[in-house]
Amino acid sequence: MQPRTTALLVGVGGAAGASVRWAVLESVEPSTSFPVATFVVNVIGCLLLGLVFVRSGESVQAAVGTGLCGGLTTFSTFAVEVVRLAENDEAAMALSYLVASVLFGLGALIGAQHFARSRA
Repeated sequence: MQPRTTALLVGVGGAAGASVRWAVLESVEPSTSFPVATFVVNVIGCLLLGLVFVRSGESVQAAVGTGLCGGLTTFSTFAVEVVRLAENDEAAMALSYLVASVLFGLGALIGAQHFARSRA
C-alpha cells in the first residue's frame, strides 16, 4: 500500500475514532468517581483491535486498527485519571480503575482474537 494511502486511511480513521470518543465522553454522566467513559472506549478499542488484526488486510488495519482505535482509545487520559483519583484520596478507586482497565482491555483483546480465529 502506498504511504499516502496509509496516511489518509489512518487520518480518516483517527478523526472518526476521536469523534466517537468525544461523543461518548460528552454523553456519559459520571455517577461515581470511576471514569466510566474512558474505561468503556478503551475496552471497546481493545475489542476492535483484537478483531481487526486477526482477520483484516493492511488497509483495514491502518484505517480501523491504527486510525479508529488510535483515535478512540486514550492512554494519556487513563493515566491522568488514575493520578487524579490517587491525588484526591481515592487510592482504592485509582487502583481498581487501573487493574480493571488492564484486565478488561486484555480480556477484550484476547477474547476478540479467539473469536475471530474461530470464524476463520
